[in-house]
Order: sequence, then structure tokens, then C-alpha cells
Amino acid sequence: MLPPLPPDPFVPLRGERILLEPLCAGHFAALVALGSDPRIWEHFPESRADAAYHWEHLEEAVALREARVHHPYVIRLLDDGRIAGFTRLHNWNVACRRAETGSWLHPEFWCSGINVESKWLLLRYCFDDLRLVRVQFRTSPQNQRSRQALEKLGATFEGILRNDRILPDGRCRDTALYSIILDEWPQVQEYLLHRMRRYQHPGPAAAKSGVAVSDIF
Repeated sequence: MLPPLPPDPFVPLRGERILLEPLCAGHFAALVALGSDPRIWEHFPESRADAAYHWEHLEEAVALREARVHHPYVIRLLDDGRIAGFTRLHNWNVACRRAETGSWLHPEFWCSGINVESKWLLLRYCFDDLRLVRVQFRTSPQNQRSRQALEKLGATFEGILRNDRILPDGRCRDTALYSIILDEWPQVQEYLLHRMRRYQHPGPAAAKSGVAVSDIF
């Protein structure tokens, strides 16, 4: 028998450097403070740099979690307990066993390997535990940082969805669609684990310079 979708219970996902911790109201203040940096939202459909708006968005995320249609997580560092950002699983398709994920990180954690490990945790959960056959990602066609990060994860670019989003100001926005499917997962996982090991044990040049190895986020 296949595991239920959306999954129940909603469990934390622990890695080597981070914990994906189910979102609750106790996380709101830290996330709102992190989200005040406008660089995060440059290519998002809307900016959450405004504290009141971001708080409302998080309240909605918890409500959707309680309705079991949205699985939001905070990304917490295991070494010092700091919160680095936010990620989620959503847009479940039960019949076709697929889901979508998206995330944001504070710029302090870009080029740190945190994005790689958080995606590995989510993908492993989706393919190995939930037995999904597809995980997809959406981003703005103009968001080159996000698109390069997705391609470095091993995601396949599938095309541009025209007028996929209506922005708060009424303009339409296209979406670049990427995915990873079940048949690709073994190879993608091997590649992600290799990248994670490079962050955990950087070479002499990277360690000396403090430059992260082959990551965008």
C-alpha cells in the first residue's frame, strides 16, 4: 500500500547540518526578521519584506498545514540553532503522486551548501518515504540565481508557463518549470551527497578563502 498524501503525521527531517522543522507560531518572529532583507524577494511574485504582510503569510501557512494541504518547514542550523530560511511541500496531486517545493534563504546563507542539503532532505522524503514519482519547482524566468541552483541540483528545465501568476499589481508573470522524477532520483541523490561532502570537508583552497564550493544558494 502506498503512503497517504499529503503525508500524516507531518514530521521533521534531520540532516547532517540542518533540521527541517515543521512551522509553528513560535518561528514567526525569527522568519519575519530574516525576511526583512529585500534581496530575498527580488524575483518572488510578492515581497514579504513588510513585517505585517509576512506575518499574515506565515499564519496562512500554519492554517494550510492544519488543513493538511501544505507542509511548511523552517530551516534550522544544527550547530548553533539559528534559522536560515523557509521551505515547503505543497500542490500535492494524490492521483499522480507528485508535489511541488519552494524555498527562500537569507543572503547570509547563500553559497553555504544549506540549499543543497535542504533539497536533499525533501527529495529523499518525497521519493524514498512517500514514494512520489515527480517533484517540481517553479521560479521566475528572470531569476538566474534560482534557475542555476535548480540546474545544479539536477532538475530538468521543462519550459516556460506563460501568464502563470497574476502579481499583486495586476501584471501577469511567466514561470520557469523544473522537475526531478523518480527514475532520476538515484543519480540525483548520488550527486547531491557528493556536493554535501564537499561542503562538510572543503578542499584547502576553499577552506582558506572561505568561498563555498559549487552552490548558488
